[in-house]
Formats: sequence, C-alpha cells, structure tokens
Amino acid sequence: MKLICVLLTLVSMPAFALTLTTEELPPFNFVKDGNVVGQSTDVMREVLKRTGIPGTISIYPWKQAYQMAQEGKDTCVYSTSRTEARESLFKWVGPLATNTWTLYAKASNPLPIIRSLDDAKKYSVGTYQSDAKAVFLKENNFKTDDSALNDEQVIRKLDDGKIDLWLASSGISRRIARSAKIGIKPVFVVREINMFAACNLAVPDQDIARMNDAVKAIKFDGTFDKILNLYY
Repeated sequence: MKLICVLLTLVSMPAFALTLTTEELPPFNFVKDGNVVGQSTDVMREVLKRTGIPGTISIYPWKQAYQMAQEGKDTCVYSTSRTEARESLFKWVGPLATNTWTLYAKASNPLPIIRSLDDAKKYSVGTYQSDAKAVFLKENNFKTDDSALNDEQVIRKLDDGKIDLWLASSGISRRIARSAKIGIKPVFVVREINMFAACNLAVPDQDIARMNDAVKAIKFDGTFDKILNLYY
C-alpha cells in the first residue's frame, strides 16, 4: 500500500516547466505581430514540442533576461553566447545559431583600415550591459563603454561621437541603423560565436540531455535548415 501511495504521488506531480527569457535580437529572437519569433525561438519551440517539456517565452531587456536565468531555478535565457567566462554559470542547450560580431564605425568617420584587434584597440568601443561582447572587450583590454542598456542606445553614442566603434551582432546592426537613420560601415569582423540556451544550474540534467538530443535531431532531419531559410 505504501508503494502504491508513492507511485500515485509521483504520477500526480506537476510537469516540469521552463521559463524561457530572451531579448530583442533579430533574426534570432524578436517580437512580430505580438509574438516572439526568430531563428533561435523557432528552434526552442520545436525542442519543447519534441521533448514534451512545457514552457513560456518572454522578451526582456538583456540584463534582466540574463539575471532571471541566473536566479530562476526553472529558467533558461537565449540566444546566449557560450563563452569561457559563462561556461560554469549555466547548463547549455544548443547550439541554436551562429552569431557574427562585427565592429562598425559611423559611415562618415575616416578611420584608417583596421586589420587586427590590436588596431581596433586604439579606439573607444561601445556595447551594452551584461552582454558577452562587453566582457570580451574588457578581457582584451579595449577602451570600452558598456553603460548602455541596448544597442539602440549604443548607436546613438556612435552618432554623437561619444565612441569611435560599435561592436554589434551583424544580424541586427543594419536594422538598428536603418531605424535610427544613422549611416554605419563595417570595419572589422571580430569573431563568429555559437549561441545557446543558457539554463539555470538547477534545471535537471536529464532535461538538458533531452533538449540537446532534440537539437541534434532537428538538425539531422532538416528542420533546422527550414527554420534558417525563414529568416535569411
């Protein structure tokens, strides 16, 4: 009888549910017609579907979305650059996408040709709070300004001459520049980096494994390429 009670208790336990947080970062994650969409979003929705794990997706400013995943035991934040500094802070699902980090100057700025990171260190570079690019710049001894909350604020600093260069994701930089009506030009590709869902350390290992298996299956059966074609 005791065993039956235990089994009934297990069966009646609520299903594990994830809270997925993200930021506005087209084409990976963004709001369209009131819904969160994008390459990484579509992959994560398919992951939840295939694993049967229920979840919600919400967009926040990056600093808040990232902090929620650090503090919320059932929370993952995407699209998160997987860096050495962050490796031990989360459990990882992916990769969901690849992001290109590019340095941009104001179109009217007659900068000399930048051929290396060392060349770029002569200039002040802007990015935003809690972003992996801000950490990268500090680790590599750049003159940085990461006081902004988002890329929209950073590009305004570029336009006002408060910074010389803007380190941004190539997928969103042109869109932001068009919206702000600010002319920019790429001057140096810094790196390509894989992006993941970064999950709180309390998320069960078996669920992380199931989600990673789902990502592999999505890529193997061609679903990943179909999603990619929707946004490029």
